[in-house]
Amino acid sequence: MQALRRANNRDEPDDSPRHFDIMVTISRSAAGESGRSVMFGVPDQAPFESPIDAVRAGIDYGRDIIDKKVEGESVEDL
Repeated sequence: MQALRRANNRDEPDDSPRHFDIMVTISRSAAGESGRSVMFGVPDQAPFESPIDAVRAGIDYGRDIIDKKVEGESVEDL
């Protein structure tokens, strides 16, 4: 999981609150094999107010991908 700080827009003051986006990385490895990983961005999500909120949403989204609840996203090839 990576919570990425979003840059302020040009019209925002330097001391305005920072917002965060989240990237989810899912990997699978077996004993003696090198694992492969896939990175997913959490779509259609407003920027998060804190990195903790971003990570929580990323965990939920990653679980939904693994549980096949997200249409168009899969980890079957890992």
